[in-house]
Amino acid sequence: MSAFGGRRTLLELLHIVTGVIATGVFASLAAWAVPHAHDAIWAVAWASAAVIIFMGIRPLRQARRADDSSANGDRNPVD
Repeated sequence: MSAFGGRRTLLELLHIVTGVIATGVFASLAAWAVPHAHDAIWAVAWASAAVIIFMGIRPLRQARRADDSSANGDRNPVD
């Protein structure tokens, strides 16, 4: 098992990181396309990234719990 947990935990972390990166890419393209709205676009992007991280906490905790259960030999991990 890695420092971050098992396979499910790493997959959830990957989803969160991918969402934050995609938000940054879209925001940078939007800010490039509409330079007058640069500050507003980045404010929305930061808020969106925070929401992505916040919404990923519960699935991340569930994945960690399931990985811990399966590492302990439980046949049916907790959902």
